[in-house]
Amino acid sequence: MRLSPGIVAIAAATLLAACDDRTVTYRDQNQNFPDAPVSLDAQAHWVLEDFTSAGQPLGYAVADVTWLPPTTWDQEVFRVYSRRSGTSPWYLIATVTSCTESGCVYRDRGVSAGSSYDYYVATLDENTDLETRSSASVKATVPAASTPVAPVPDSAVALDGAAYLQWHDGGNGGKLWKYVVYLTHVDATAYLQGVGETDSPAFLDARTSNGHVYGYRVAALDTSEHVSALSREILVAPRPDALGDLVYAHQADPTQSGFQFQASEAASPTVPGTSASAHWRRAVDGSGWHIVPLNGTQVLEYPGRTTALSCGPGADLECRAATRAPTSGYQATPIAVRPEFSYVFRVPGGDGQHYGVLRVAILGNDSSGKQLAILDWAYQLIPGDVRLTRAAR
Repeated sequence: MRLSPGIVAIAAATLLAACDDRTVTYRDQNQNFPDAPVSLDAQAHWVLEDFTSAGQPLGYAVADVTWLPPTTWDQEVFRVYSRRSGTSPWYLIATVTSCTESGCVYRDRGVSAGSSYDYYVATLDENTDLETRSSASVKATVPAASTPVAPVPDSAVALDGAAYLQWHDGGNGGKLWKYVVYLTHVDATAYLQGVGETDSPAFLDARTSNGHVYGYRVAALDTSEHVSALSREILVAPRPDALGDLVYAHQADPTQSGFQFQASEAASPTVPGTSASAHWRRAVDGSGWHIVPLNGTQVLEYPGRTTALSCGPGADLECRAATRAPTSGYQATPIAVRPEFSYVFRVPGGDGQHYGVLRVAILGNDSSGKQLAILDWAYQLIPGDVRLTRAAR
């Protein structure tokens, strides 16, 4: 019996799809085969689906097969064939209809960690059921299943409208690709929202607002995109601060000797030393410079010399700042002032006690000889919150 040319062509195409990687394609001259797809590639990786309530990652392995349509593409569909590497039969695993001229992709979720898979793609003419396969197959090796160790948070520094997070590797031995930072709380509302990625163990979130408490957890990703469990949560409460404000001695200029902590650095904290709104004023006498608490405010000297108001981005390893307001030791009487020391204030308010901190940068005189102090300050807007610059551990 003599087979027709059309039957021979279809049989040859079917045989090719079921055998090895040969690129020889039998085509009968009377048949109109579509052109083959090009730029075939396949990459395996791990996909994060979610985290459990305990912060453990949930996900699965995939292989993403990508290719480009032929230049003569006329909206034909594509068939994706696969086999486990080292085995003979090829299997049709998908027909892809949602393709564009800029590229095509198929995600194979039927893969197992630690195994390799071969793929080829064929252009299909649905009118004739004729297909032309890619010139060669490609291999994707799925990484063995693993879970990186979760990062270990070090601190979160409260800044003006920002939070600076720091952590260290939990023991992954340099096999990490990056970290993902998740927002987990704003005040009493829980979230699980990615806010950024970084390849270093630090992150600045500049989208916060002063007067709110933010929670963060961090996950580590290895080079195969396996995701660690979430780190423990760390909380931080951004607050206003300002650098380089001037306060004169009351004896030199009473109108600029008082200080009132502000809810924004945009507002000047300098007020007359006799103002009913002043939290303290600067004074000098024969025994030296003093802070004089006013209108119910109390003050104490933070233990030890400080190098900055806060140790945020770019701070050196020796940076030291007043991070938390002590719970006791405050006084309502004048306290001696020393440069490069910080002073913590307990300020009464209609909604409860607030805590503020100032660091004295310079004690000296202006060009006219008037005694003044140059200082940096921060003020916690949340009543009763003792976090001045650094998060509670």
